[in-house]
Amino acid sequence: MRLLSARVRDYRLHRDLALAFDPRFTVIAGPNQSGKSTIAEALHRALFLPVKTGGSVLDAMKSDPFMADPEVELAFSCAGDSWVLRKRFAGTRGSVSLQDSGGRSLQGEAAEERLAQLIGTAAVARTRAAAEQLKERWGHLWVWQGSSSDNPLGLPSSSYDHDRLVERLQAGADLGVQSPLDLAVLDDIQRRWAEVFTAGGSNRTPQVRKGSALQRAAAAAAAARNDLKDIEDSLQQQQGFQQAFDQAVDIQVRMASELPRCSEERQALEGRLRRSRELITRVNQERPVLTGLRKEFDDRVADRDQLDHQRKQAAALEAALAPKTRQQVDLNSRHRAVEQQRQLARGQLESLRQASAERTAWAEGIEQRLRWSRLEQRRQQLASRLRAGEQLQANLASLEKDLALLPGIDAQAVDRLRQRQQALQAARVRAEAMAAGIEVIRAGQPVRINGDLLASGGTRTLSATAVLEVGDNVELRLVPGGGTTAAEAQQQLEASEAALSKELARWQLDSVDAAATAERRRSDLLGERERLLEQRGAEDPASIRQQLDELREQMDAHAADFAPTNANANSNYNANADSNSDSDSGLDQDPETLMARLESDLRIARIARTQALDAEQRQLHFVQEAESALDSLLNALKSADLALNESRNQLLEARTRIDAVLQRRGSSEALAAEIAGLDERRQRGAAQLSELEAELSALAPEDLQRQAQALDRTIRSLQQQEREASEARIRAEGKLQGDGQVDRQAELEQKQADLESRLSELERLQKEADILSLLRRLLEEEQNAMASQYAAPLTKRIGAYLAHVFPEAPRASLAYDARGGFGSLRWRRGNEAAFAFELLSTGAREQFAAALRVAMAEVLAEAYDGSLPLVFDDAFAHSDPERQAGVQHMLQEAADRGLQVILLTCDPASTMAIEPAGRVWLGGAGSPMP
Repeated sequence: MRLLSARVRDYRLHRDLALAFDPRFTVIAGPNQSGKSTIAEALHRALFLPVKTGGSVLDAMKSDPFMADPEVELAFSCAGDSWVLRKRFAGTRGSVSLQDSGGRSLQGEAAEERLAQLIGTAAVARTRAAAEQLKERWGHLWVWQGSSSDNPLGLPSSSYDHDRLVERLQAGADLGVQSPLDLAVLDDIQRRWAEVFTAGGSNRTPQVRKGSALQRAAAAAAAARNDLKDIEDSLQQQQGFQQAFDQAVDIQVRMASELPRCSEERQALEGRLRRSRELITRVNQERPVLTGLRKEFDDRVADRDQLDHQRKQAAALEAALAPKTRQQVDLNSRHRAVEQQRQLARGQLESLRQASAERTAWAEGIEQRLRWSRLEQRRQQLASRLRAGEQLQANLASLEKDLALLPGIDAQAVDRLRQRQQALQAARVRAEAMAAGIEVIRAGQPVRINGDLLASGGTRTLSATAVLEVGDNVELRLVPGGGTTAAEAQQQLEASEAALSKELARWQLDSVDAAATAERRRSDLLGERERLLEQRGAEDPASIRQQLDELREQMDAHAADFAPTNANANSNYNANADSNSDSDSGLDQDPETLMARLESDLRIARIARTQALDAEQRQLHFVQEAESALDSLLNALKSADLALNESRNQLLEARTRIDAVLQRRGSSEALAAEIAGLDERRQRGAAQLSELEAELSALAPEDLQRQAQALDRTIRSLQQQEREASEARIRAEGKLQGDGQVDRQAELEQKQADLESRLSELERLQKEADILSLLRRLLEEEQNAMASQYAAPLTKRIGAYLAHVFPEAPRASLAYDARGGFGSLRWRRGNEAAFAFELLSTGAREQFAAALRVAMAEVLAEAYDGSLPLVFDDAFAHSDPERQAGVQHMLQEAADRGLQVILLTCDPASTMAIEPAGRVWLGGAGSPMP
């Protein structure tokens, strides 16, 4: 099966999108939110979602804000023919059509059924769980975004075409074919076992099937057991009713004797309870009276004790007040003396600080003059260097001008000119030696040489063939030098003259002597320039001028700092320092002498400043000690004032409390008499209350009350038992009279025989079921052993695909169970321990799952015309670039083996190495771009 093309209309952000799929490899690229996942979903739902699906599933497919019905048209090849599937999702109005290459078209349910036959999987049911079930259909071929690291074998077996996968693996495992008899026996055992048990599952053991003979026999045995138990329970109830009747009669007899005795005890107890209540009332009356007497007595005693205590405290405070007063006077006098000492020390400290400041200013003034002298010396040095450099620069400029007026000839060029001059002289001598001369001494007719008139007395040197004409009738040919030699000598002479003229013209000179003179002058000037450059060295007038300007700016900026600060530092800087017109007589001295004198003065000033600072620190320490002593004295004086004030306040408080007690109680004698009277009344009340409490304690009213409550409960319980026993006797008599009409023992024997028959039948059927389960388990074990053999091609393919991703390809292992299907997916690299799929990193799971998917698709493709589509939607987000390159090689090999790979990605640059491949680029609005 291959996807050929698709068209998506009004599906989320895709208004009308047409796609063509490459038979091998198609890359659909685009930025995030461009609709790549929507394309994968539209293709999937065209294959597996019924068109009449509605609700939230349909709403999520619609294009907002147009809300038109989503349509998907999918062209694909399958079952040896090409097909066009058209689906319009509109709830109950939805429509579907399936057309083959011959133009035959199916509609509605017929189209859905034929589509399910072609792809080997039916559409999902239209239920609330359709959205979740839909994601699982072809979950081994459709890799949704975010699920690429999931194990496809973890899906339900129906989601990854389990039965067809097992069938293809078994067919490719080259195992022995089972005989028809073996298959018939296997089918018969499976059928008979299925009549007894349900299939169960991976996490649930098989159960006995409802309605089977074994279940009916078990139910019949259970019913017989229940009937027998009912008879036994009935007999047991009859015995219980007889026992209940006997117990009720016994209780009635016992109640007839116990109830009168308890009533008599309750009446005797009631008399003692009345006396205890009377005593409690009198005790409650006397106790507050005694409490009031005790409180009055305690208040008077407290007042007497307070009066005695305050009088003693007042006497002690008056005795201690005089020493504290004398101490305060002494501290005040000492405070005035210490304060005077501190003021004197502060005055001396201020004088020392003034002296220290003067010496510091003196030293700073000398330092400023010294810095100024150094700056001035630096300025003079820079100015001298600048003048020398500028003079050298002027000399160099003059030399450069002179050099510019001379030709750039050197000694070698002069030698070449002399060589050419010598060659010219040699050529001229040779030409003159080879030439012939003609002189007209006298002629009666005109004489012409080569047409030129030669007058009488005229001469001509001939170095080449010439025609001599005498009059009109005589014409002679003169050949000097015997032919061509003279001509060659003349040509060489002309060439030498031309070469010398060209060389002289090159240097713009008139003669070789002028060239020699110019070369000597130029050599002298170049030597002088080299000498001047060497004399200048690395000196740069511009740099020196910049340093001088910066120094002047620094001196101008700090000119105010160099003003005289005291009588010993009276230097005055003139801002026009460049003119060397300093007004200070000290600056007229030699700079070295001036700086030496200033450094000497600076040392003296620093010593004086140090001595002044030391004296200031000593005096400061003395002032601090005086202030510390004054602070200590002030703290002591403050403490003495506080102690004196506190003693006075305490004395005043004690006297106030004494006056308050005397004002409240009169005199001390009246207070003593009142205390004696209250004590006598308190003792009489306490004695009377003790007698009443003793009598009440002997009666123990709490115990009497508990005994009364216990007797009341006992009487009520006996009365209740008597009523219940009477009712139980009546009920037991009624039951015993009714049960006497049925023979329970005969019915018990009949039910026991019936139960034995049912249990025998159940045992027979259970043995038969156990034999069927054993045979089925043995057959399944044999099938599993065969399955582990035909699963080997799948793990071999996984390893071959993983070799593209990992230098050392991991070895995959896969378990198979006839009932549970495939599981226990693991991998091992080298000598490492085997790791379960779930324990691998997210990137490794993506790559391992991709290899498993293409291996499964390659096996299943044989049942789908040799090809199946594989859709990867941003499936390798957790794989690094090197691993992604290996994954692309893996997918290319899958395409080479006949699979159709559709890769959706937001990184098109990473897929450029995939060749050949069809490419689709989605723009930001979901439309395809070239």
